[in-house]
Amino acid sequence: MGRDVDRVSPTKDPLATAVLMLFIGLIMIVLGSGALSVVVIFAGVMLLVYGSSSISRGVRSNSNSDLLIGIVMAVVGLLLVIATGRMTSILIILVALFLMALGVLAIVTNLEAGKRRRNTALVVGIVMIIVGVVLIAYPGATTETMMIVIGVVLVVVSLLSLYSYMR
Repeated sequence: MGRDVDRVSPTKDPLATAVLMLFIGLIMIVLGSGALSVVVIFAGVMLLVYGSSSISRGVRSNSNSDLLIGIVMAVVGLLLVIATGRMTSILIILVALFLMALGVLAIVTNLEAGKRRRNTALVVGIVMIIVGVVLIAYPGATTETMMIVIGVVLVVVSLLSLYSYMR
C-alpha cells in the first residue's frame, strides 16, 4: 500500500498535484476567509500523517533525524488542528511578513538592473510591502480578499497543469 500512496503523492505526480490545487483553490474561492480554517486543519492533518510516518520510519531504522523531524511535524500538526483560530492569526501575520520581506528583497536585489526592470521591481516591491502592512493592520477585512485571490491563482495554475498533463 505504501508504494501506491507514493505513486499518487502530490509531490511526485503532476496530476495529483493539479487536482489537489484545484480542490483547495475552489474551497478558497467558495468559502473565502472561512477557507483559511479549512486549509489550516487540512495542513494539520497532513502534518500529523507525515509526522507519524516519519516517527515510524525513525523508530524502525534507529534514525534520530527522522524521529526528531516526525515529532516536530506531529506537534505542529496537532497544534494546527487543536488551536486552529490562533494558528490562523499567526498564519496571516506570517504571510504578511513574508510578503513584506519579498517586497524589500525585490527592491534591493534589482537596484543594479536596467531601468525598465528596476521600475517594475520597484513597483512590485512597494505593492508587496503595502499588501503586507494592510494584512497586519486589517487582518479580518483583508483575509477574505486574500483567500479568494489565492484560490483563483490556484485554480488557474491547476487548470494550466491539467491542460499540460492532458496534452
